[in-house]
Amino acid sequence: MVRSITTKARDAITNAAQRSVKGVTSIAGDVLDAAAQAAADVVLESTTNALEAGRAKIKQSTPAMKRAIRKAAKRTVSTPVQRTTVAKRKTTTNRKAKRRSR
Repeated sequence: MVRSITTKARDAITNAAQRSVKGVTSIAGDVLDAAAQAAADVVLESTTNALEAGRAKIKQSTPAMKRAIRKAAKRTVSTPVQRTTVAKRKTTTNRKAKRRSR
């Protein structure tokens, strides 16, 4: 009789433990699902913020870039390039003449 009571108690404990494991598993699944959704929201939000910041920087730099391009285009079209004169090489006859005069 004692054995049957202990067996019944053991069976009841294992059944309760199995039911609680199923409950914990379903709770863990729900928690993982919520965590995955929250992580996806964070990633999407940070990506959106980064793209928005990039858009703002581009909008700020656009007028300066347009001015720089306009100036560069105007400079290349209207103003002729001033070439620097290259020093002429002395010819061998000039060198020989200098040697002779010494």
